[in-house]
Amino acid sequence: MSQPSPHPGVNACLVLHGLGGGPYEVEPLIRALAGAGVRVSAPILPGHEGPGPVMPASRWEDWAAASEAAFDELAAGGGPVGVLGFSTGSTLALRLAGVRPVARQVLLAPFLAIRYSGLVPLRPASYLRQIARVMPNLPRRPAAVRDPRVRRELKGVSPFLTFSLAATLSALELIERVKPAIPAIRTPTLILQGARDTVVEPANAAWLHRHLGSAEKGLTFLPRSDHLVALDHDRDRVAEETMAFLLPSASDEPR
Repeated sequence: MSQPSPHPGVNACLVLHGLGGGPYEVEPLIRALAGAGVRVSAPILPGHEGPGPVMPASRWEDWAAASEAAFDELAAGGGPVGVLGFSTGSTLALRLAGVRPVARQVLLAPFLAIRYSGLVPLRPASYLRQIARVMPNLPRRPAAVRDPRVRRELKGVSPFLTFSLAATLSALELIERVKPAIPAIRTPTLILQGARDTVVEPANAAWLHRHLGSAEKGLTFLPRSDHLVALDHDRDRVAEETMAFLLPSASDEPR
């Protein structure tokens, strides 16, 4: 028999990292959840295990299978299971909410569209396919974080010096599959989005908030943060809101 939860909220939390990244992208939140007595699983998704320096191609179907298996393992331990997703991990979390009983979910900088300039075509998959034919791996950009200290600390953390366009195209396929199902998702959801995000289009966080079918949903824009919101200038606010949402106090619950 499973032990009763020591607090209202989730007993366990699945943490899903972003495309080309790893659990280090949300490490402060992993530590905070574990410190609060939550069982945490933060798997490295297929194609992200390393070693580098070239990031291998991988597909969303494999990421989805890994996320389902990790969720099922947590659920077998008893109690409600939450999901914390970052970037493409958020897209995977949304998909998971449609096929598993996710109790609550927090989505950080959800990847629903690439951020582009006015010079870039509106359909990124088409031009990325053209580029991938001649350059399947692009040089990796510096970490998308505004805090200079954190940017220095993140140098060399990723095992990869390149970024796989095949994996990026697969992530775009995942988005196209997930978006039509968003109105049917009823999972309580908190969205945290950096206003200065240079990787994903920030406006899509508001679109997601409007279209989610959940009766309990929230959206916070973080004015000083780029893409890596759990590590950037607004990280304390990210941690505070994440913990409050996944582990609401008894006084905050409906009477």
